[in-house]
Amino acid sequence: MRNEILRNITVKADKLAVEYNKTKDPDIRDQWYKLVKTVCQYPEPRETPPPKRGRKKILGKAAIR
Repeated sequence: MRNEILRNITVKADKLAVEYNKTKDPDIRDQWYKLVKTVCQYPEPRETPPPKRGRKKILGKAAIR
């Protein structure tokens, strides 16, 4: 599913890049940037779960001085 979405985004971005190179229209460039920013909505699947974080140690007032 993710690969299909990224492939569609790539194809659209390539078309916009070719069109921008022909016309140099700033609106097309902005559309390209918006499209590329949507890629971050589909993160890489993780093979391992993220590491668990322990509790933070709270320093007393004496340690801060």
